[in-house]
Amino acid sequence: MLRKILLVFILSSISFGALADVQADRKAFIQELQKEGVFQKVEVPGNLPHLWVKPAFYTLDFDTKTKFVNVVYAYYITQNPKYNIVVLYDSRSGKEIGAHRVIVWVKTEPEVPSAPVITDTKRL
Repeated sequence: MLRKILLVFILSSISFGALADVQADRKAFIQELQKEGVFQKVEVPGNLPHLWVKPAFYTLDFDTKTKFVNVVYAYYITQNPKYNIVVLYDSRSGKEIGAHRVIVWVKTEPEVPSAPVITDTKRL
């Protein structure tokens, strides 16, 4: 079921036009994952978004976890560029379980090869 939700989200994101529409779709996707029991909540208590994950999150493969958390990251970094990391917490223990950020390398000189976008997810 979760893979089907992700596939629909990815395929439909190709046709999005305005940033407001993309943000609304990201928010709806996050809410759907909350309904499905993957995420408990997302909050910004200070200067970084905090994502609380439920037991269903742990059953996902690494790539799916990364894609789901990346939607949260994209939603919040679009709101505020200072939100460059999503801190993950376990909903049962309340303990921090990791952090997610995206590193983008930009080609600055013609002779320097451009590097791919790297997703850096710790302790997922």
